[in-house]
Amino acid sequence: MAGNSPGVERALAETLGVFRELGFRIQEVSWPSLPLALNAYYILAPAEASSNLARYDGTLYGYRAEGEELWPVVEATRARFGLEVKRRVLVGTFVLTSGYYEAYYGRAQAFRQRLKAEAKALFQEVDLLLLPTTPHPAFPLGGRPDPLAMYREDLYTVGASLAGLPALSFPAGFEGGLPVGLQLLAPWGEDERLLRAALAFEEATDRAFLKTPMGEAL
Repeated sequence: MAGNSPGVERALAETLGVFRELGFRIQEVSWPSLPLALNAYYILAPAEASSNLARYDGTLYGYRAEGEELWPVVEATRARFGLEVKRRVLVGTFVLTSGYYEAYYGRAQAFRQRLKAEAKALFQEVDLLLLPTTPHPAFPLGGRPDPLAMYREDLYTVGASLAGLPALSFPAGFEGGLPVGLQLLAPWGEDERLLRAALAFEEATDRAFLKTPMGEAL
């Protein structure tokens, strides 16, 4: 998929080489709906956040503001939600409203089923999928203040989340002293397959990527 940084592309190529040397048979496949998964995820995830947090009032669990009257306590409790939480609640509330439910939430759920069907077909051809974890390496704290830029970094991980696939992210290189992650996806119920493949990679590379060169990164 276009848009990966040079370090991510390099890590992907080198990791494929390691797996090839370990005896894995490498085959390029296509997951047609994956580029659109980010759109569906940021409809479904905020909808779930809105629905679940509507029940959060501080009376049964979590933080509770001080007070004697119920609704002032609930309002003060929910006022402590952070900016991103509030943003997702508002988006989720919007897509769940009666005038937009089918146009957004309903279509996103239908897309989710299509994504799962494509994943099921893919795993008829291969045992594991190898993808970048994010299109770019890790970034310093506060390095991505734009929320849309942050959301775009989820491009490759939302597929597993929506399809309910077991996935494992592992360190596989560095770019500018910052770590690069790749991920393995397996069919439903094959978690052990992920662990064995990642362990084989770590052992074949002498666990060279498990320690970040923090001096360079900072």
